[in-house]
Amino acid sequence: MPVLASDLSKIQHKIKQQQDKIYQKQRQRNTLQSQLKHQEKEMSKVTKALESTQESLVSIRQTISKTEQQIEQLEIQEKKQKDRLKEQLDSAYRSGINPTVIEKLLSKEAKSADRIAQYYEHMNKARIELIQDIRHTQDKLVKQRDLLKQQIADKNSQISEQKKQKQQLEEITSQRKKTISSINKTIKKDSTRLALLKENAKALQNSIQNANQKAKDREERQIAKLEAEKEQAGKGKLTHKEIENVRAGSGLGKARRQYKMPVRGKIVQRFNPAKTWKGIVIKAPTGRSVQVIMSGRVVLATWLQGYGNVVVVDHGRNFSSVYGYNSDILVRENDRVAKGQVIAKVGNSGGQEHSGLYFGITYKGQARNPLRWVK
Repeated sequence: MPVLASDLSKIQHKIKQQQDKIYQKQRQRNTLQSQLKHQEKEMSKVTKALESTQESLVSIRQTISKTEQQIEQLEIQEKKQKDRLKEQLDSAYRSGINPTVIEKLLSKEAKSADRIAQYYEHMNKARIELIQDIRHTQDKLVKQRDLLKQQIADKNSQISEQKKQKQQLEEITSQRKKTISSINKTIKKDSTRLALLKENAKALQNSIQNANQKAKDREERQIAKLEAEKEQAGKGKLTHKEIENVRAGSGLGKARRQYKMPVRGKIVQRFNPAKTWKGIVIKAPTGRSVQVIMSGRVVLATWLQGYGNVVVVDHGRNFSSVYGYNSDILVRENDRVAKGQVIAKVGNSGGQEHSGLYFGITYKGQARNPLRWVK
């Protein structure tokens, strides 16, 4: 009997040790997921800043090109004016004007108004003033060009710094993904992997339902406010059209494959709710535009575990579309979006190994096969 008790104690101790290991791995994985979320958000910010800087650089270069063209035109104009002036001076010289006067008029020292006044009786004052105006404009343009060149130097420095930041973030994110991959490999049981997928899918479903409910409550408050304002103004009740204008949309309709794919690419994962695949995955390169399949209102634009940067659009009448794994989100919650509008950029956020788009459709909170609506 004492032997059995001792054996039981050892078994219980081993069970506890194993449970502690699993718990520690789960904690480590959750910590890494949190770090991954932070890194991917920072990556998105840096990428946006980099794109903005590059656009500014293009604009500055175009401005410099225009300025240089203006300077060139002014130089041509100045030369023509000087040639005309020389012709007049030659004519005046032949008429008996002192040559030293001509030399002074053509020299750089003949810029001031006082000197011009001393010689204006021998030449066309208006033409001298015009030349001085041209020189003054040229001085301004040269200064402007120098300023723009400095701006380009500053922008190049900024781009260099941002590229370093982006590279650093990519390296850190890569390290985090490798660590998560290593942890996942230690959990080899299919049941454990399935549990993780179910956990992520359930979290996404809850987030969509909560977001849709908040959006619906917002719509009802807006309708009630408009009705009160209209009745107070003595204009009666809201029409059906006025109410529909407040709503997110008129739904997606019956499944007839009537909508375009949100992104060009190859489907690498199909809808399979039995294996918790409640959407499809479309393989596409990072940065490719993601287009919303139908007009509606953005109810969710955030980062979720397992799905990364996610956008959920409410289309009305209990229909929603889901776009995940994005590298960048281009819309905000409560934004109205038009059919075909670019709402995100393809990526591999959420710890995905390859870039692509997670795309799903829900009706009354339940996942539906998106391939029944898109082609």
